[in-house]
Amino acid sequence: MSVRFRKPAAVGPRDRGGFTLMEIVVAVAIVAIMAAAVTPLAFREITRVREEATLDELAALRQGILDFYHDTGRFPSEAEGLGALVTDPGAPGWKGPYVGGSSGVPLAEATTDAWGGTYLYDLQPTTVPAGAADLVVASGGNDGAVTFGAVGTAWTIDGNGDDLLALVVAGPVNRDKLAACEAELTAIAEAARHYFEDRAAFPTDASDLVDGYLDAGIGGEALTDPWRRAYAMSVDFTGANPPDFIVRSWGPNRADDGGGNDDISLNVSSLPPARRTTLYKLEIAQAALNLDSGLALSGNWTVADRASLNLAAAFDTDGWGRAFQVNAGSRTVFSAGADGNAATVTDNLPSGVGP
Repeated sequence: MSVRFRKPAAVGPRDRGGFTLMEIVVAVAIVAIMAAAVTPLAFREITRVREEATLDELAALRQGILDFYHDTGRFPSEAEGLGALVTDPGAPGWKGPYVGGSSGVPLAEATTDAWGGTYLYDLQPTTVPAGAADLVVASGGNDGAVTFGAVGTAWTIDGNGDDLLALVVAGPVNRDKLAACEAELTAIAEAARHYFEDRAAFPTDASDLVDGYLDAGIGGEALTDPWRRAYAMSVDFTGANPPDFIVRSWGPNRADDGGGNDDISLNVSSLPPARRTTLYKLEIAQAALNLDSGLALSGNWTVADRASLNLAAAFDTDGWGRAFQVNAGSRTVFSAGADGNAATVTDNLPSGVGP
């Protein structure tokens, strides 16, 4: 038997299990084409995510600023900036922090956008259209450049660009504060009326009303307006006889405008409380005189006649703090009234009774 061996066939290039140069070139070209198509989509998605994150942050900053305003009665100053939402700048009523979560660096979260750019903070800005905001917080967006405006210049709210803005308006908060202010002014006015009834004079300082006439509240809140300024109190003697009591809040702008602009004032006339006190005292004094019909009157109530009736010295004066008088002929005790002139009998109490 003979054995025959076959010669192995030669191995060609395609039998080596690799890629040809042409195949590699084609594959690279396909990857490049796919990358060129995907990269803009990925970039746009990253930009969209950062925009949404910044808009969410601006919304949180806006609410934090309004909460700061609600508690302190003012916005953070430009010098304090957005950092005042995280760290107390020494503002009475501060109850922050107003922004920042449990993770991250709160100060960085409050002052930088999702691109790492610093927010612009403009208090009392000039806007186009006018009056669009009391405060503007701005991000430069994807390009990092703020083009809608700048601190100290006009802001174009509807500008063209990628800027992202938070517009803060104090109006809704101030409406609530105005209602609270009016209620507090009413309470102070009522306390001042009672004070006048007892003392024939108005208080000249808020401390005169505390405890005896008005509950000052925690930390004296009843004597401080919702914008964290002390209520101003004064007595007006000009052209008023008797005087008027004036209690005033300086309003949202926290500046004394002399009763104009946004100041909120309440005037209290001394006539009603003084009249009530006068009539009360007259009723008692006249009753005592009527009971002692045999008493010979001197005609001088404060020197002799009041004491002769065994009345206390409190019955010397009327509700305006002026001395009562007595008409000996009609045996009537009377007050010279609001003008203090007994000869003008029409406003005397009782009316028509005079010397």
